[in-house]
Amino acid sequence: MIEYLLLLFAIPLGFLLARITSDEKEIYTNVPYFPVLLWILLFAMVVCYFFDRQIALILTFVFITTFVWNKY
Repeated sequence: MIEYLLLLFAIPLGFLLARITSDEKEIYTNVPYFPVLLWILLFAMVVCYFFDRQIALILTFVFITTFVWNKY
């Protein structure tokens, strides 16, 4: 149950990381870091869901954080 509550912290963490690294945004937006990373995380998350749900939840947390960080 606590794992699902921790997933709620992924969105504020993404906003915080976007705010902290706002001056470096032109560095990591020129090369497509986040889109490639998001596809890799999505694939790994789906595969790990069938084998180990704890790893899948961790990958979901990282995916949500990176997704929010990329959008803002």
